Amino acid sequence: MDIGNIMLLLSWGVLVGFVFSSIGAAGGILASFGLITVIGVSDPNSVKPMAQILAIAIALVFIPGYFKRKAWIMPLGLILSAGGIIGAIVGSTVSSKYLSDMSSFKPLFGILSFLVAVQISWKLYKHKKNDKPALCASKSGVENIVTSASLLTFEYAGESYKIRTWEPLLAGFIIAFIASIFGVGGGFLLVPYLATVIGIPMFIVPATAALSVLISALISVTNYIRMGSEIDYYLLGFLIIGGILGAKLGPKINQIMKDNWLQGSLAFIVAAIGTKYLFI
Repeated sequence: MDIGNIMLLLSWGVLVGFVFSSIGAAGGILASFGLITVIGVSDPNSVKPMAQILAIAIALVFIPGYFKRKAWIMPLGLILSAGGIIGAIVGSTVSSKYLSDMSSFKPLFGILSFLVAVQISWKLYKHKKNDKPALCASKSGVENIVTSASLLTFEYAGESYKIRTWEPLLAGFIIAFIASIFGVGGGFLLVPYLATVIGIPMFIVPATAALSVLISALISVTNYIRMGSEIDYYLLGFLIIGGILGAKLGPKINQIMKDNWLQGSLAFIVAAIGTKYLFI
């Protein structure tokens, strides 16, 4: 591999790491697009686990800070993961058998990209329309977590929350099933589910979602490899190095640039990926 290809891999890894760490979504889509179109990996069953491995490596870099300040709900993440384990096995098995060539994989991936672009755009629109005062982050983090077979309760910033355990269990299955089919992390579905459907504060969403993503993606990758997917570890190694650098850079850039600019740019890029895979 010449220096030009190495620089290409490092640069794309930096881009994926920057986007994933600064926005928290669509990292897997950019990783898969880079592997297929920019780098030229022709086997979808290699692209899917490689993109998920890259997402796992990047998440491990920027997530620990949330854990240190108790800005997560471990039982909720584990419940999502319990459903996610089954969803990841089923999704990766189905995808390995029925989406094993680019002619069938690309159009569906293009549709997924469009849906993600719409989801990001809708979130920006709703944020602009929402005039409610923002909740302040709690210095003491999540407190008084109580889990039973049917209910999970906790407190954050003086507010009490109740979640029926079957709901995140089912959601974890569905989200991991979809994510493992396409070889993405699933953050684009987990984040709006936790923040909008369940209604927990955004301060504790990223790490809670990340726990589910890490576990389900690891199961998905393991199942792909078990079914014969080939991983180019040399190529992936350079992508991961770049991804780690991007993950370190992303939060710093995020403090300088406006969040709506970053997300608006990402929505445009993801929509362009969808257009390419569906119409070009």
